[in-house]
Amino acid sequence: MKDFKDKVIVVTGAGSGIGAAIAKEAVLHGMKVVLNDIDNKSVQKTLEEIKDMGGEGVTHTADISLIENVQELYDLTMDTYGRVDILVNNAGVAVSGPIWEIPIQDINWITEVNFLSRAYGMRVFIPKMIEQGTEAAVINVASTAGIMISPNAPMYHSTKAADVALAETTYLGLKARGINNVQVHVLCPAFIQTNIHESDRYRPERYASLDDPYYQSQEFKAGYIRSKRSVLAGMPIDSVGMTVFTALEENRFYIFTHPESIYPAGHRIKDMVNGNNPSSIKLL
Repeated sequence: MKDFKDKVIVVTGAGSGIGAAIAKEAVLHGMKVVLNDIDNKSVQKTLEEIKDMGGEGVTHTADISLIENVQELYDLTMDTYGRVDILVNNAGVAVSGPIWEIPIQDINWITEVNFLSRAYGMRVFIPKMIEQGTEAAVINVASTAGIMISPNAPMYHSTKAADVALAETTYLGLKARGINNVQVHVLCPAFIQTNIHESDRYRPERYASLDDPYYQSQEFKAGYIRSKRSVLAGMPIDSVGMTVFTALEENRFYIFTHPESIYPAGHRIKDMVNGNNPSSIKLL
């Protein structure tokens, strides 16, 4: 995809971090933006910054892990601009801790936000992209965690691996059916300076209770500290938007913010091919 001027991009989780960075880069490429986030204050701030850049857009404040809210986002996009050219499924949360200890509500929450929101978004928006017949693209924001493994955060690894597989199989499915105007991409960032370690601040009401003893445990506290340390030591957010749009222009399916991400991915595949048990290595 090379022609972006006056096209429409929809970005979930656009209140901060990667979503906001991609939305701002889209404006630099002449696009109109539809911004979604669960936090109204942050998404309004992104829109204000976009308007200061000379851009145009609208906001949608809602929990995108609910299908009715995804449909509402689609309706807003159609009512405002009548088309959709790029969908960025970015909204995400982080949950740490061993699967045998984390509360069931956290399993549901991370699955709904990190995976189901992408499936819902693709189900709702792709038919319109096909109908338009013009160049269009879907970007699923996964993570390097989706192509490698570690002893921590099994639900985060699992949902991000599902995001990668959803993008891969949808890419193949479109090609197999002769649908060539819609491209699919998967963004696999490693550690980026975002606020994902503050995910608990954005829990929807149905998952807001922290009464479970796990939330007072050393495991939970250690997971937060580990996540915060890794994120704050990560790559500045500045170059992410440019990385994404360069990949769109080059029609690259796999988008990496850190080129060294291929090494832990290769290590995992090597274990499989050689019949070894799972092992992990740190991202260089």
